[in-house]
Amino acid sequence: MKLYRKYVLTETLISCGSSVVLFVALLLAGNAMRDIINWLASGKLNIIETFKILGILVPSVTSYALPLGITTGVLIVIGRMSSQNEILSMKSSGIGLLETAAPILYMALISSLFSAYVNLYYAPNSISNYRQSFKKFIKQNPMKFLEPHVFNDYFKKYLLYFDQIKNEEFKNMRVWQFDENKKMDAYLFAKSGTIKFNDIDGNFVLDLKSCNVEKMNKSKSESDGPAVPQFIYFDNTSFKLPAEDFFGPSSPTQKGYRHMTLSELLLKKYQLKQKISELPYENIRSQITLINMQISSRVANAVGVFVMALFAIPLGIKTKRANTAFNTVIAFAVCILYYFVMVAFSWLGDKPKLRPDILIWVPNVILLITGISLFKRALRH
Repeated sequence: MKLYRKYVLTETLISCGSSVVLFVALLLAGNAMRDIINWLASGKLNIIETFKILGILVPSVTSYALPLGITTGVLIVIGRMSSQNEILSMKSSGIGLLETAAPILYMALISSLFSAYVNLYYAPNSISNYRQSFKKFIKQNPMKFLEPHVFNDYFKKYLLYFDQIKNEEFKNMRVWQFDENKKMDAYLFAKSGTIKFNDIDGNFVLDLKSCNVEKMNKSKSESDGPAVPQFIYFDNTSFKLPAEDFFGPSSPTQKGYRHMTLSELLLKKYQLKQKISELPYENIRSQITLINMQISSRVANAVGVFVMALFAIPLGIKTKRANTAFNTVIAFAVCILYYFVMVAFSWLGDKPKLRPDILIWVPNVILLITGISLFKRALRH
C-alpha cells in the first residue's frame, strides 16, 4: 500500500510540477511579448536584464499557474491510470479510489496553502516591483532608451532628435521646446551631449556642449507683430527634463489595494474604521468592501487549487484519456471558466450591498459541490 501511494504521489508531483513550470513559462512569455520584447529586440535590454525583470514577476504568475498546473497534472495522471486500467486493477486488489486519491489530495492541500502564502504576501509586491524594475533600468542608463534618427517624444514639452550615440554620448542633437499651446518656444542644437537621471530631484538632466539656442521672444498680442527670435550660444549648458513625462505622474497616495500585502490591507482596513466619524459611512463601507474582496479573491484563488484537484480526479476517470494535449485543453477550459466567473463578480466591487467579497467564492462552491458529487459517483462504480 505504501509503495502504491508513493508511486501515485511521485507520478502526480512530476506531472503537476512540470505543468506548473510550463504555465509559469507561458505566462512570463506573454508578459515579455507585451512589455519587453521590443526593448530586447532594439538592444535597450540584454538577455540577463530581461530575465531579471521577468524573474520579479514569477510569484505573481505562479498564483495563476498553480491551479492550471495542478488541474492539468492530476488529469494527466488519473486519465493515464484510468485508460491503462490501473485504477480498476487496484480496486480488484481491495484498494479503493479514496486510497488512490489520498496522496493527490494531500499534495493539492499543501499546494493550496503555499498558493495562499504567495497570493497574500509575495504576488502583490512582485507586480509593483515589476513596474519599478523598468524605471530602475531607465534611470541607470536613460540613453539606451532614446533612439537616433527618430523623434523622441517621451517628454510633453520637448521633442528630441539626434544623429547617433557614440560612447554613450549624443551627436548632433536637436531639441524643440513647446509651450502650453503646443507652439514652439525654443529650438536648440548641440554638437554633443548626455542625459542622466538625478536621484536628488528625481528628474533627467540634459548636459550639452557647443550649444546654439534660438529662443522665441513672443509678443504679448498679435498687434505687436510676429515673434522675434533671440540667438544664444553656450559652450556648456544643462536643463532638466521632467521624469513624470517619461514614467507618468507619481501618485502621492498609497499604492492600490491590488498591490498591497495582507498585513498592509489589514492595516488600511483598521485605519478606515478609525475614520468612520470623519468620512461618510458609504465611502468607508465601499473601501472596506474592496479590501475584503482583495483578501477573499486571493484566498479563494488558493483554495481553488485544492478544489480543482478534487474536481479533476473523477473527471480524469470519466474521460479515460492518456492524451496530454486533450487533458490540458480540459484543464485550461475549466480554469478559464473559473477565472471568468471570479472576474465577473469582482466587477461588483463598487456595489458593497451585493457583497462581492462573498460572491467571489461562488466558483469554488460550484466546483466543490460538482467535484464531491462526481467523486461519490466514481466511488460507487
